[in-house]
This record gives sequence, C-alpha cells and structure tokens, in this order.
Amino acid sequence: MRFSYYNLTSKILLFVFCLLPFLGMSIFFLQVGNGLAKSLSAVMLLLFVVFVYKCFFIKVSIDAEGVTYKSLLKEKQLKWNEINDVLIVVRERRSVADYYKFDEWMNAGKAGKSYFVLFRTTEGFPENPMFMFSAPTSEDYISVQFRPAIQKAIAQYRK
Repeated sequence: MRFSYYNLTSKILLFVFCLLPFLGMSIFFLQVGNGLAKSLSAVMLLLFVVFVYKCFFIKVSIDAEGVTYKSLLKEKQLKWNEINDVLIVVRERRSVADYYKFDEWMNAGKAGKSYFVLFRTTEGFPENPMFMFSAPTSEDYISVQFRPAIQKAIAQYRK
C-alpha cells in the first residue's frame, strides 16, 4: 500500500493556511518591487515549493517486503526483519515528542489523525524532536503520518 507522507486532512490544512498565504504574499511582495520585498518574496516562494514537495512528492509504501520511503531526492527501504519496532509519535503543541508502542496505543483505542508512525531499526530515537517535519527518514527510521489504512497495512504485513 502506498501513502503520501501527510494525510488528506493535513494536506488541505497546509494548502489553505500555509500555501495560499505564502503564494499570495509572494505575489504581493513581487508587486511592491523594492529589494527587501523581493527577497521576502523569494523566501516565501521557496517555502511554497517546499510545502508542495512535501505534500505531493514524498511517498511511503508498506508491503510484504517492508517499509519504503521515496521522494524525488531520496529512497530508503527498511525490511520487516530489520524493523525493531513501530511507534506512535505524539507531539502536542510546543512539547517534546512522546513515543508509544504502536500496538499498545491502538489496542487502547487512542487512534488519531495527527499522529506520526515511526518505523525504527534501533532502540534510539531521532535526535531532532521535529524530525517528522524536517527529516522524515534517516539511517535508522522512516516516519509517516498516521491514517487507518496504515494500521491495516501494518497488521497485514508485519509478522
């Protein structure tokens, strides 16, 4: 099963609250025309491109082989026999991320849409607490935003 990195709800929220304002402000700053405004416009256009890239060009596949992260710039696969455990990453506003065992969290009925799933090969945690936004994969892990279809894929393929 193939998933985009962010779920549909997050994509819509990113588009409405981030992409459209960034694009609108970029166009406005370009029209103003002074050096500072053009610099701000370039930064906002870059952020617009980054958001579009993260929403539409990052894919995570979960199948019988394992978990695969694929983007235009990078590809990473973790086979099921390499994956040490699967965690739910809960990060409330401005707090340090909390990690819970995936099965325990789901069995407790705490499934939610804004959580991230972390497939890791080591006992360690990502060094950057904002990894789900800045580094969705590394040597030791792959992360993806939770949705019920991911729970079904994990149940189907993970042994």
